[in-house]
Amino acid sequence: MDSSSTIILICLMLLKWQAYGQEDSSHLSLTNVETQFLTFDMAQYGPDGGVFSSPNFPNYYPQNTILFYQFTASPNYRVQIEIDSFHIRGVTPQCTHDYLDVFINVTSFDFAHNTINDQLLHRYCGRNKPPLLVSFTNLLLLGFFTEDTQTERGFNGSFRFIPAQPYRNNLKREPCDYIFNSSISKRGEFFSSTYPGTYLPWQFCNYSFIGLPSERIHIRFRDLIIFKTPNTQHCAVDLIKLYDNTLDPPELRRFLSSFRHVNNQEHHVVSEQIDQHHITDLCGTYTLPLDVYSTSNHLLLYFIATHYAELTDDEQSQVNDFSGPLWRKGFYAEYEFLSSLTKLDFVTKNKSNQYLSGTECDQTIKSFGQGHGKLQSPNWPQPYKPQTSCTTYLLGLDDRYTLENVEIEFDHFDIDCSLASLVIYNASRIYDYRLRTRPQSVSSSSVSTTVKKSSLFSNYYRQELDFKANLSFCGHFKPEGRFVSQNALLKLSFIPNDRSGNNVLPSIITGGKFQASYKFVKSYHQVSADEYDGINPTICNLSYYQSRTLYGKFEPPRSSENDYFANSNCTFNFYPLNDNSRKFEPPRSSENDYFANSNCTFNFYPLNDNSRLLIWYDYFNIADDDLIQCSSDNLTYTYNLYSSSSVYLHPFIYCGYRNFPSPFLTIRSTEHFHVHFRSNDDSEAGLGFEGRYQFLNQSSQYFSSFCRSPFDSVVYINETIEPSGNISSNGYPENIICEWSYVTTRGYQFMLELNILQIEGSKTKDPPQGCQSSILRIYSEGRIDELCGQQETIYYFVTDSNWFTIQFISLNRQTKEALRGFLLYWTVIQTKMNITNNQCLLSDEYFYCKKTSNSTISNFCIHKSLLCDDHVHCQPLSNDDEHPSNCFLSTPTRSKYSLPMSSSSSFLQQHLILIIIIFVLCITMLCIALILIFLLIKMKRRQQDINLPKQIKINKQKQHRRRQKQRQNQQDNLSLRKKSVQTYLDDDEDNNHDLISINMMEQAVTTV
Repeated sequence: MDSSSTIILICLMLLKWQAYGQEDSSHLSLTNVETQFLTFDMAQYGPDGGVFSSPNFPNYYPQNTILFYQFTASPNYRVQIEIDSFHIRGVTPQCTHDYLDVFINVTSFDFAHNTINDQLLHRYCGRNKPPLLVSFTNLLLLGFFTEDTQTERGFNGSFRFIPAQPYRNNLKREPCDYIFNSSISKRGEFFSSTYPGTYLPWQFCNYSFIGLPSERIHIRFRDLIIFKTPNTQHCAVDLIKLYDNTLDPPELRRFLSSFRHVNNQEHHVVSEQIDQHHITDLCGTYTLPLDVYSTSNHLLLYFIATHYAELTDDEQSQVNDFSGPLWRKGFYAEYEFLSSLTKLDFVTKNKSNQYLSGTECDQTIKSFGQGHGKLQSPNWPQPYKPQTSCTTYLLGLDDRYTLENVEIEFDHFDIDCSLASLVIYNASRIYDYRLRTRPQSVSSSSVSTTVKKSSLFSNYYRQELDFKANLSFCGHFKPEGRFVSQNALLKLSFIPNDRSGNNVLPSIITGGKFQASYKFVKSYHQVSADEYDGINPTICNLSYYQSRTLYGKFEPPRSSENDYFANSNCTFNFYPLNDNSRKFEPPRSSENDYFANSNCTFNFYPLNDNSRLLIWYDYFNIADDDLIQCSSDNLTYTYNLYSSSSVYLHPFIYCGYRNFPSPFLTIRSTEHFHVHFRSNDDSEAGLGFEGRYQFLNQSSQYFSSFCRSPFDSVVYINETIEPSGNISSNGYPENIICEWSYVTTRGYQFMLELNILQIEGSKTKDPPQGCQSSILRIYSEGRIDELCGQQETIYYFVTDSNWFTIQFISLNRQTKEALRGFLLYWTVIQTKMNITNNQCLLSDEYFYCKKTSNSTISNFCIHKSLLCDDHVHCQPLSNDDEHPSNCFLSTPTRSKYSLPMSSSSSFLQQHLILIIIIFVLCITMLCIALILIFLLIKMKRRQQDINLPKQIKINKQKQHRRRQKQRQNQQDNLSLRKKSVQTYLDDDEDNNHDLISINMMEQAVTTV
């Protein structure tokens, strides 16, 4: 090489180095680096080639090296290189230190020409070794560059020379325009232009297949690795586009125009237009072998490779895995022209049945609300080839309006087990519900893989379902029972036993055949219930019986996105136990031929008046902006009573996110209870609700001795003896249900005063929370009040009749906040309608409460025994009953208004006067006894005071006599003195006895 060529080479290398970001000023000037060349010629090494390596391998390669490896094959051969070991200093993709450049599209080793015009395949460094390389021509070039710093061990590999003829078969125009004609060859193979090596960027290769008019084309990919951008679903960089029944599709022309810099408006048109000839796009990797079929005698495969996209370190690590989906290996495939392929006549020409483009005989059968039909094997009623693999996808509705499952039942079945089998995926076998158990013998051979058992459909199908990943059948007898899909898709595949074999062409052996009936069943049956509507299975009408299940869940049918359906009309019917409950059970039926618009009902039925139904909610999300009217989507209650044939509507309507309906306990004599769920056709939807129900009897754990239960008798109130009282929750306990039912004489009413209300929940907050765990419910004639939360003002309420019922339900509390529960006062009153000329009917016994406030409550009268009892009964009208001027009007006084009025206190109230008289007599007798004892003690002390002076005078007289006699006789005096002393001592002893008696009397008084 002359000096001018060397200068040009050095300049070009500097430009190339700068283009790849190598601008380090510390690099040594290349004018001082000697460029070296190693040549590997086929004439010297032969077709088997040899080995090559970096300098000094396996030791460290030298610094400041520029070394080119030139591989030259004969004109009819190509070069193939495989790197075994690779370790070059640097980090991909920058490779700023040492690197190896690979050129596989080299037309000449004239560097002044090729370094500018030939494409660089890729630059490698670090441990990211190049994959298998195949040259596009008979030349291949490697460039090894190092700098004057630290080095590594380098690389080594092998090379050989392979024939170029297989790459030129059926090649009509360079570089890669191929035409395969049936008249020339019925079968063969083809591959990407440098397979099995890395394909070149910026390729647009055409593979056209032309058969005879009666032929179809079959392509089987044996190897396929096309670059696909990580974490994407579409083919954005490199891809294979397949077209059926055309060799010049308009969609492909529009697609290719994007690489010729057309205007943006045309780009927009391309993306929106869909070509009916387009089969699919391929990129990444697939499970092999991958088969593609045409419907006619024309098929086009177009391979597009663009550029090497820069990858992240994680993506690059995936590239290092040769078997990974990122690398650009290309493809290898076989083709054949066949007139014996399955005819597509069995695919019904309608909107429900559709052939899947690119398959031999796959089809989809969509519901479109049609409901049912027949499924037949290809070439029915004649057998078809067992090596033909056909799959049928039955697709039920799965949208915001409904979700369907698929049922199939075989009418005819005859498949030789030595040739093929029929596989049903993600389904469960169901038998006639009257059998209740699995038949002892099965006619056909069956192999299955278990996924999981499910009770979703158990009540509907009368048996537990066992869904399998696949159920495989073959033999000469049809499989027993029916098969139901786990979701809206049921897949059936006819699979030959040697499908995964290496034979390119399917044999022409006669196979089997089958015919089955299918139908689409609305997924209302996925909702657990005791009974479904057997008369009209198109409606959502579900029933729950206490005679079957004491507790459970209920929820609306949902789509696969877990939202409830639009235009839903579902009713849940609950039946507590009663003697006539069985007449409400709908007839059982498993025939569900087709479905109209959704119309669902959930029904609940108790046994008798000794049974109640409790309903509450774990989750609630019914979408509606109007939380008062709930005009869009809502939940309502209705119920029937034994005493009437009318249907009663619960006056509350529920909707909103977490605006929970309150726990609900049915009232006395409820025969049926219904929960109605409705949704409209707007775009708003939610998860709906998850409700729970439980049928309760008298022994339920929710009923406590601390309060009256719903099964206790009604309390009769005597308006004269017990004109007032109170009811309280005794704190705020959990998991308790209380119910008080009071009635008084006709013509009287009740004034209710809710003095304290502190329980969980709120209906007034923004947004409202509802009453999920606790509720205080007040029933009266023509009115129901539901209260929860914390009330700051006193709530007054006058009943319209002579009765009321209080329900207090407290389930599992959501918080541990210290709350007081509730306290409610009640008073029997006469209202204005029963008052004449502002006088009470019984004016001697009743007090007229005059209105002095702006209250909407009418004037009324209260019993005079309530006057001045330290509680205002005339509120909210006035405080007249506690005014001192009215206290003299009071009839026999009542005790202070503090003790709860109950059945146990009614006896005390009825005998209060007698009890008071007895008590007063006892106190009087005790006082008299104390007075008598006191007088007796006083008299005893007074007598002692009188006797004491007399004794002192006697003692003085005795002493005087002794002085007179002292002189007479000393001994006599001494004896007299002793005698006197003895007498004195005796007197003192008598006095002590008197004092002891007095002390004993005082102790007796103290004891009394």
